Amino acid sequence: MEGTNLILSSHYFPSIAYFAHIVKYAEARIDIAEHFVKQSYRNRCVIYSANGKLSLSIPVVKSGNTPMNQVLLGEGQQWKKLHWKSIYSAYQSSPFFEFYCDDLKDVFFREHTSLVGLNRDLLEHLIQEIGASCKIDYAESYIEWSDCNCDLRDTLHPKKDLEEAKGYQRYIQIFEQKHGFLANLTILDLLFHEGPETINYLKNIYD
Repeated sequence: MEGTNLILSSHYFPSIAYFAHIVKYAEARIDIAEHFVKQSYRNRCVIYSANGKLSLSIPVVKSGNTPMNQVLLGEGQQWKKLHWKSIYSAYQSSPFFEFYCDDLKDVFFREHTSLVGLNRDLLEHLIQEIGASCKIDYAESYIEWSDCNCDLRDTLHPKKDLEEAKGYQRYIQIFEQKHGFLANLTILDLLFHEGPETINYLKNIYD
């Protein structure tokens, strides 16, 4: 699709649905002036662990209705170590984990002070790894909903996963025999299981 009418929020290790939209647009704008929303994907992602779905949440520093570009990460690197340990434990046996993990780890453990900064580095790295061509622009002023025709800021949310995941094609997940196929997890789940085929899977979601 052409145009810049895809509007997204800044997400942490975004969901498969998030990337399924990215691969269909030439350009997308990420609103980093919107207010931080609790219990959303802005500072959390969901992986497939040995015990089923596992939510990883980043501790953040904010006050009141804080704009996303003013939300700071919690002090210290301990949460990063815990998150990476969980990701490693969940996906170390997946077919493509070793292919992607070293470069991803380097980006993940960079020094970051802001949530938007971390999310931006991870997103740009994953777009490159997947092979998507979408150009990302960051909006420093809040984007009014009337300025676009595909505003996903409130659509891509943990509470709406079941609706969003309808019709997703199965791919093999290493813990599927225990808990069944889980759709629309973090993009890491798809990337580590499908590798170079990730982009083709994404392109077929909304056809």
